[in-house]
Formats: sequence, C-alpha cells, structure tokens
Amino acid sequence: MKIDKAYRYIKRLIIEGIWEPETSINVNEITEKLNMSRTPVHKALSKLEQEGFLTIIPQVGVFVKRPDPEEVIERLLVCANLDALMTEQAALNLNEAEFCYLEEILIKMDNPRLSADEYASLNIDFHRSIYEASKLAYTFNLAKTLWDYLNFVGNPEELFTDERRKQSQTEHWIIFYCLREKDSKMAKRLMEKHMRRVAKLVGEKYQDIELNQRVFN
Repeated sequence: MKIDKAYRYIKRLIIEGIWEPETSINVNEITEKLNMSRTPVHKALSKLEQEGFLTIIPQVGVFVKRPDPEEVIERLLVCANLDALMTEQAALNLNEAEFCYLEEILIKMDNPRLSADEYASLNIDFHRSIYEASKLAYTFNLAKTLWDYLNFVGNPEELFTDERRKQSQTEHWIIFYCLREKDSKMAKRLMEKHMRRVAKLVGEKYQDIELNQRVFN
C-alpha cells in the first residue's frame, strides 16, 4: 500500500537521524523518490504528525518535530505501563524454548565488548520476545509505535553507558528469573520500574536541552 510505503520511508529517515529536528521536509522530493502522488505522502505525513514525529504548519510546511520534554515523558510512561501489562501476561505463556532463547540473548548482552548499538539491538530482541509471548496483539501493536518514538528520542550511546548497561542488565536478569518462576505480578512491577527508569533518563535529557535553549535565548 502506497501510504504504508511512504510512512515507513519517512519514519526511517527520522528515526535514523538523517532528518534532524526542525528539518523542513520537501514533499515533492518524496513523491519523486517513491514514484507516487502527493495524496498518499500527505496521509503518511498526517499519521506521523499524530505519532509525534512531525509538525505540520498549514501554508508554511512540514518539519521534523523537536521533542517536547513533557510529551516525551508522558509517552514513555504510557509505554512503561503497556510493557508491564504484556510482561504480566507473558509470565503465564512463555514456554521452555522461549525461555532458552531469552537466556541466550541475556548471555550475549553480558559481553562488555558489545557496542552500544549492538547492546540496544539485543535489548530490543529481549523485550520483543517477552511481549510477543503475551499474545496481546492490540497492546503489542500500540506499544510498537511508542517503541519507535523511544528510538527517535533516545540515543543508545547515552542510554547504555557502561554503568547504565550494568544496571539495565541486572534488571533484565531479575525480570527473566521472575518470568521463570511464573511470578507474573512481580515481573510486571519490575518491568514497569525498569521502563520508568528509561523514561526518566530520556525525559531529563530533553528537560536539560530545553533549559539550555532558554538560557542561551
């Protein structure tokens, strides 16, 4: 579907940082690149505006949105609660093969020589495997949009410094053992705490950026 193609193309350029915040987006260039009319491109842009990636100003243009600290924190707190819900359900559904896969991922993540991007990729696999096991399809699809937003506002180099990675990995292992014990309530609480910590780190980053902008302006 053309709208989906345009949506994925634009979103990838934003998340990968090719288009930085406040970059003006040329609709004509996108239509030429994707060989499609303006209608599906405009629909894709509207969807991305609703998801918080863009700002559309009528008669002016389309711009990559500079994340607002309060919005960042709110979205990530919603993400934390959705992730906790899926973790609770996953505790009741995970089978032995899935536990073995999660353990393999965690063992790989223990390697201190991993780059921040490599660690981030394994981290995504770990979380996704748990959430898929929840079998909460609607919640999972809703959460995926928020994960994309986390990738947009977060930076692996900042989220996974050596010290933060140690804490993150400790939390992952504890969540894993709670899932192993099928302690759904504890697993839920730990996942929510884990994700709220990430939300706090990212939120503080954008609060500092906003404060610096006010000082220098």
